[in-house]
Amino acid sequence: MAVLTKNQIKAGHWYGADGTPMHRLPTADGGGERVTTIRDAKRLGLYPSVTSILGILAKPGLENWKLNQMALATLRAPKTEAESTAYWCNRVRDAAFEQVDEAADLGTMIHGALELAMDGKPFDPSLAVYVDPVMAWKEKSGISIVERELRLVNREHGFAGTADVFFRYGANGIGILDYKTRKTEPGKPVGAYENQAMQLAAYAATHWGEAEVGRVLAANVFISTTEPGRVEVVKHPSIERDWQAFKMTAALWRYIKGYDPRTVQNAA
Repeated sequence: MAVLTKNQIKAGHWYGADGTPMHRLPTADGGGERVTTIRDAKRLGLYPSVTSILGILAKPGLENWKLNQMALATLRAPKTEAESTAYWCNRVRDAAFEQVDEAADLGTMIHGALELAMDGKPFDPSLAVYVDPVMAWKEKSGISIVERELRLVNREHGFAGTADVFFRYGANGIGILDYKTRKTEPGKPVGAYENQAMQLAAYAATHWGEAEVGRVLAANVFISTTEPGRVEVVKHPSIERDWQAFKMTAALWRYIKGYDPRTVQNAA
């Protein structure tokens, strides 16, 4: 179960009241862009993303992984006599999480290629090993996609975000999918991380409506980057409790941050 963490994220994703992404803003001199801060959000009446709200919850598995990466990085980047302790610590941090940036870049490319494939458009053929299995699964599943990359704003509960896929199935079934890239190991099962069901629940409640959350089929589609061709679909049996938990987390986020976008929008 997730618990609160003292390490709060420095910045997050933000959206305007119309769903426009506002993750970055122009610098004062107009020469570039900078990350949007909560001070900007309060001034502009922006909505925090679902992932930003979930960022106040600790993820024990992730924290343990980070500690392991830091420990391993000290072996790959031993301290030299010439460098200060502070410099070495920064170098170790860079070495520890360099792979995260690389994984994020690949994940972004795979996601973009999937979008093109869904539109029937050509994409980088080198990514076909990741994309084709997902497309094959989609055809076999029989689902009918009704929305993709949909920007959502929940004014009642004060958050926003972008959902990968909403779909229908059978006579009147409704659902939501979220694509995730993941490093996997042969023979080891793949499971959803903490809070991923809450993310899906927040999107589902906003799009399909709170009254319909109980019948939404929610699933994460995990695409392996270490076993090309492997795709694992992890279904969440019921997201009603996850939706209730997310609403409480959103309320806690507003309390911790001292900011309620609903009040700003209502005043406007």
